[in-house]
Amino acid sequence: MRRWLPARLAVVAVVVAVALVVALLARPTAPVAIETHAGLPPGVEVPADSFEPGWVLDAPARRIAVYAAGSSACPLVPRDVRADGDLVTITLAPAERGACTDDLAWTTSVVAVPDEVDVQRLGVDLVLEQ
Repeated sequence: MRRWLPARLAVVAVVVAVALVVALLARPTAPVAIETHAGLPPGVEVPADSFEPGWVLDAPARRIAVYAAGSSACPLVPRDVRADGDLVTITLAPAERGACTDDLAWTTSVVAVPDEVDVQRLGVDLVLEQ
């Protein structure tokens, strides 16, 4: 009989399992932002000498528009959104697009408010990751 067949099938099964684990770990993460566009959110005015990031809540839509100044080629975009009670922490980092320009432009990204957060008691903490 063929005694080598079960051993080869076991090796094939291990190789397939390892390949599946690698594929799951290497897959790209889903984007955090629902949309991203150049400029500030409608109705937002920022003093010319201020470059602090900020946010605006659209409560009925359960969306937060986050705006930040940075390179127009590598804008600061949300990388992570986490809720702790009604405090939402949004981590911003430069978009990975290759070489960044040495200019300063506003970019707005819209993220969803996590389901467990009460928008009436919402607090937002913006974290800049460089």
